[in-house]
Amino acid sequence: MDINSMLRGVLPTVAENVSAATNNTSSQNHMQPNVVETLLPLLGLRAFMPMYSFIGNWLGLDFTWILSFFGMIWAMNKLLRQGYGTLYGFITEHLRSNIHIGSNDDIYVHLMRWLAQQPLMFNSRSLTAETVSKTAWEDEDDSNVSRDQTGVYLNFSNQEARAPPRFIPAIGVHSFRWNGTKFGLHRKQESVFDDGASSGFSSFKDREDLIISCFGRSPEPIKQLLKHVKECHYNNHHARTIVKRPSPQNLRRYGGRHCWQQVADRPIRDMKTVVLDNQQKMQVLADINEYLHPATPRWYANRGIPLRRGYLFHGPPGTGKTSLSFALAGVFGLDIYVISLLEPSLTEEDLSALFSSLPRRCIVLLEDIDTAGLKRPAEELAKDEEAKRTRGKGDQKDTPNDWKVSDLAKALKKEGNDDKKGISLSGLLNAIDGVASHEGRVLIMTTNVPESLDEALIRPGRVDLQVGFTNATRSQAEELFIRMYEADQGRRQQSANGSATKANGAADGRAAEPLGNGHAVPPETESAIKSGDLDISVEQLPGVARDFADKIPEFQFSPAEIQGYLLKRKKHPLKALKEADKWVEALQQQKASKSKVLQVQ
Repeated sequence: MDINSMLRGVLPTVAENVSAATNNTSSQNHMQPNVVETLLPLLGLRAFMPMYSFIGNWLGLDFTWILSFFGMIWAMNKLLRQGYGTLYGFITEHLRSNIHIGSNDDIYVHLMRWLAQQPLMFNSRSLTAETVSKTAWEDEDDSNVSRDQTGVYLNFSNQEARAPPRFIPAIGVHSFRWNGTKFGLHRKQESVFDDGASSGFSSFKDREDLIISCFGRSPEPIKQLLKHVKECHYNNHHARTIVKRPSPQNLRRYGGRHCWQQVADRPIRDMKTVVLDNQQKMQVLADINEYLHPATPRWYANRGIPLRRGYLFHGPPGTGKTSLSFALAGVFGLDIYVISLLEPSLTEEDLSALFSSLPRRCIVLLEDIDTAGLKRPAEELAKDEEAKRTRGKGDQKDTPNDWKVSDLAKALKKEGNDDKKGISLSGLLNAIDGVASHEGRVLIMTTNVPESLDEALIRPGRVDLQVGFTNATRSQAEELFIRMYEADQGRRQQSANGSATKANGAADGRAAEPLGNGHAVPPETESAIKSGDLDISVEQLPGVARDFADKIPEFQFSPAEIQGYLLKRKKHPLKALKEADKWVEALQQQKASKSKVLQVQ
């Protein structure tokens, strides 16, 4: 490319005049007016011709050369930018490796949290600040907790103010080093149009993407980085149970990982905290352990048996059915997927999609399955026919009017049931063990009234093991009493520097275990965790526990009721023993009168 061609592309008129002047070998003084005459219309400076001549003569400057100089700079800038873009594109395409991560993936969240903890990224000049919100089970700094003016009660008004924000890379291009390799991070955001096929209205939504890149034709360093990030995340959550529920309806339509969303992240439940017969515990543990063994799928496949396992936990409320489910998830390191069949927006198609998107090993929890009212229409028709035959043969005293009124009531009830939307029994059965149902998961159903369940739902093959829960026995009441008052002492350990720490790694002075009734132990103050605060010694505890258990009638009170009573006296075991008779009498009277008001707590 010669100089004339370049100028012809940048300043067409100037290039033509310069070429003509060069070919005619005219003098430079003769060429300058032609160039000026050409540039002035191009730049819109003809109106300033008198000022141009005056300033040029006064300063002794030649504006032709000045304009040509700036034109050359502009042209060189364009050429350099184009050359840089071409070179960068070549390097990016042939000499760099990239991995894209969508904001809807779990790796995106794991990577952003990991980047927020890196010192080099923390000192970057382009960051985004986020408010850190912790759940009830996450560790906190005890120094952020202050007391009120009286010095008696805890005050958390300044806790959020003292909590530092979390800084993550802002939208744009960043770089960081890990394991001796320099990585590029491009965080970009774009608006995506949602046609509103399921939600009913269209809108624009922001979607973020991360692009991790490094020099080299192999993405192996990036894969190692992402593997390290996932290991860091799960190392911090190996002693926790993830609880997931179905995503909102507008997200479920995308399928796959969009069907479920995490709603809780809590510490694992120790199996010894579940109030249940030890033989039943061992039976359930052995059965699930055998089912989850890596050799089990081949064994099932060779014999043509579907790889499914179902359990029914039945018993009165507050006996530990849900607690056992969480404890099993902690023992085997599985996530819990909770489905409510009473959700209005949940259809049978959604239920099938939810089961299809389950991971290979997980626990699916269907709580209070009896409240869903799943019945077969044929069963209701059979009962009606049987009632008609019984009425025709036996009771002849019914008048025609009574017969018509009862038939009308049944017809209205049947019509109301037909109009009812939601999950039907056949839809649930198809999702559990239909032709296209998912295999490899552990299904747990809980119910307070097992007799109300349809036989098709709990037949062998769908429910392989039933576990019955009862109200507390005396031995279970004794176990609850001992666990309640030995927890503060048994779960604390002395570290090498003399500071007290929890045996399970929880924060000092905070309970890390949920209770059998699903409620959390309130954070304990410093005065509540000292062994001297208890009004008995460790040696006296077993005897007091036996005396307390003797006051509790068997199979009348649930473990949750006993636990709630002890919680209100968690630092006073002798007080709990002394007031037990009064509490038992009041609770028996309440149950007899079917009242919901507690007279003694």
